[in-house]
Amino acid sequence: MTQNGKCIQGLGWSLVVMGSLNIILGIAADVLFGVMGAFALFHYISTPIWCGVLILISGVMGIYSGKNTSSRNQMVIFLVGGIVAIFFSITLLLLGIIGALVDGNICDQEHHSYHNPCSAPAIALHTVNAALALAEVVIAFIGSVLACTGLAQPTERYDRGPNMSPGQAAFIIGHGASVAPGAEGKPYPQQQVFAAQQPYANQGFYGTLAPPPYTPQTNSGAAPGSASAETKTEPPV
Repeated sequence: MTQNGKCIQGLGWSLVVMGSLNIILGIAADVLFGVMGAFALFHYISTPIWCGVLILISGVMGIYSGKNTSSRNQMVIFLVGGIVAIFFSITLLLLGIIGALVDGNICDQEHHSYHNPCSAPAIALHTVNAALALAEVVIAFIGSVLACTGLAQPTERYDRGPNMSPGQAAFIIGHGASVAPGAEGKPYPQQQVFAAQQPYANQGFYGTLAPPPYTPQTNSGAAPGSASAETKTEPPV
């Protein structure tokens, strides 16, 4: 797994945790103010619940996309999920701020209960949900950027080298001195040559090698001190 995939997984888990907290707080607020009979209008909209569900789903997409960063389809899905999470997080943030201002003022007035005021709980729950929404906007934005980066990277790596057929062996002759057959063990300098070996002998392809050093040959049958025999061909008269 690449570093990019680990980051996407971490962001996905963060969205899952925060989305779950939004759902829990939204359900708790509905139950609490329903039992109290408080007129907390923006809590009854249940914005943290349905926004938290979508944010949680986006986080799950990020977890699976981080496990397989080579899948472009999963990265596209997480990119779309990140954009959706940003949109609903901003919605939750705005409604949380408005709810803290509105419900905090009209909750006790409509409830007419001075022994069990609801302004403080309403403001506190709206504030916590708004803070979570702000963090979710930042995390979803970073996840979308990482998803775009993953889509921009090529999924296939191309290595430099000659075209080779399946089953074809290859070897590389490095820099240094090598000994050619028949050169009487005398090394000669040689450059790096790539030679590809075909599976059949009659289809061999070999790199160009430098010729071995020339060794003068003597006539073993001649007498000592005598010059080697030369064959001359005279042109016809």
